[in-house]
Amino acid sequence: MNASSNNSAIASAVLRWALAFTVAWFGWSEIWSPGDWSVFVPAYLGLGQGDIALYAVIAHGTVLCSAGLALVLAYRVRFMAGLIAFMLLAIVADLILQSGLTDIAVRDIGLLGLALGIAVL
Repeated sequence: MNASSNNSAIASAVLRWALAFTVAWFGWSEIWSPGDWSVFVPAYLGLGQGDIALYAVIAHGTVLCSAGLALVLAYRVRFMAGLIAFMLLAIVADLILQSGLTDIAVRDIGLLGLALGIAVL
């Protein structure tokens, strides 16, 4: 293996692990404290703020944790990064529609770019 391909493999691993850590942290937070996150469930889903919204947050957190673990294990990396990108696209769109271009939306746009970049590597 030459130095260039070795650097590319290292860079790919760093990107995967960075995204994995971020989504797993948020996913675990959603599973552990769904009530803190249920306010972010979009009203247009019609889930309200009750138990159904809490279950939706837990399900979302479970998908994030699972996708993060898959990235760490290098399992179906492109698919998992694409799934994360799709989820982030929905989050970014909702954030911008609800509150405009906030600091949280900008952060999530950066994560969306990271996920898309990994998905096409």
